[in-house]
Amino acid sequence: MNNATITPILRPASIDEVSQIVREHPRLHVIGATTKSALAGCHSQVPKCVITGLSGIVEHDPAEFLITALAGTPVGELQTALAAHGQYLPFDPPFVSKGATIGGTVAAGLSGAGRLRFGGLRDFIVGIRIIDGLGNVSTGGGRVVKNAAGYDLPKLMVGSGGFLGAIVEVTLKVFPRPTHSRTLHLQTDSLVAGLEVQSILSRMAIDIAAMDLTPEGSLWLRIEGAEPALDPTTNRIEQTIRQREHRASVAIVDNAAAVWQPLADGSFGANDDRLVRVPISPTRIALFDTGLGELTVRRRYSVAGNVTWIAWPAARPLQQLDETLRHHELGGTVLIGEAVKPRIGIRPSAIMSQRVKQAIDPENRFVGSF
Repeated sequence: MNNATITPILRPASIDEVSQIVREHPRLHVIGATTKSALAGCHSQVPKCVITGLSGIVEHDPAEFLITALAGTPVGELQTALAAHGQYLPFDPPFVSKGATIGGTVAAGLSGAGRLRFGGLRDFIVGIRIIDGLGNVSTGGGRVVKNAAGYDLPKLMVGSGGFLGAIVEVTLKVFPRPTHSRTLHLQTDSLVAGLEVQSILSRMAIDIAAMDLTPEGSLWLRIEGAEPALDPTTNRIEQTIRQREHRASVAIVDNAAAVWQPLADGSFGANDDRLVRVPISPTRIALFDTGLGELTVRRRYSVAGNVTWIAWPAARPLQQLDETLRHHELGGTVLIGEAVKPRIGIRPSAIMSQRVKQAIDPENRFVGSF
């Protein structure tokens, strides 16, 4: 006879049902479509509340550039609705093709390469509804006026990993979709040279929508706007590189999806690699990359050198990367792949987060992945 305990999987179909589930369970792990498998897979012995049943667009006001949706709504559904009105989410939410939900995207605090120009998810969330640790509905920002415990609730929930409460509804501001885009490839002869060119481009008075750098010195740029403006912008970038006498070739990329899609859908590494996100600053990349190069792992520096994406082999102990991050005083999050503790490396002080936790979840019901 098998006496193993089966962990309950709870699938509420309404906000009221989420409230009831929270009240009935002393410990709870709220998850979405499990596209961030490392975040969804932790706390395997705690009942999981899957919010994908809370799906649908509640309100879309194209004139006000606002959209409100239940947390389990696939981001792709939001993008389709927005596209019908010539609008979009400029921060390039990742894992859309895998079925990522808007609630899970907020909880993970995920933005893609497009956050460079307009800001990340945190800059677009204007309202939120959550179920707090007492099973009550708490609201903040957007179309509502009540803020839980006096905190800026929408911003607090970005990257909270389900640790503070169960997100049930999100309101986002949106932007007009650019009519055209172009991806450029600038090939330099080293990472250091690529960093120099990246720094020059970052200071230019041009709107670059996305900018990623590889350890080999390949710099990928995405520019957007009206079609007649793309050629002058391209020419200006080429002239700037020539004037600075940097040895970098500039070419227009025919297949832009091949450049941006691997990070957008999580296929950046091998099938069984862990995908790890590490916030960083451009000035720290050269030294950090030396250490990663010795470990022979695939990596890419996104958002003009402010985010590192690492494909960490499944067969290699995650502790090795944890120790490397600690050595460089960096912290990271395992998003895809197996990880007992998705947060690795240096962690910020928990004093403030514990105070917020006490205010929103006083009975410590939500385990999350924070």
